[in-house]
Amino acid sequence: MTRAALAGALLLALSACADAELLTAATLGGQPVTLAERAGQCVLSRGEQSLALDMQWPCSLSPDRAGQARVEQFNGVPIVLVTHVQPHPTLQGECLKTSRAVRLTQTGLEASTAAPSASCDTGFEDQKLFTGMFQW
Repeated sequence: MTRAALAGALLLALSACADAELLTAATLGGQPVTLAERAGQCVLSRGEQSLALDMQWPCSLSPDRAGQARVEQFNGVPIVLVTHVQPHPTLQGECLKTSRAVRLTQTGLEASTAAPSASCDTGFEDQKLFTGMFQW
């Protein structure tokens, strides 16, 4: 494959990823949560509470195996995982990914620390990403 054809295929693949349907809604603790963009950043809202995630838009909820937004339960606490993936600025065909878990506590939404990685994957994630970034 020539360089031009390879570059064209890569641009098409990145464009398809960018156009993919984002998972922006789930149910957490019996109430809907939604991801939205505010000033170029991702914000998770549940009722009157909004939580800025310090992640660039677009972001998405991690999917379950059926392609729906995944909600994990750990110690009776519901958790969602929010991810942002972008092309690596210097390495062609590589990506930078940021993941951040959000759990519902008695006081409301609480975000974990961010977990950066070098990955383009936006599929099913290990449960450790949902639970391991919190102090329990």
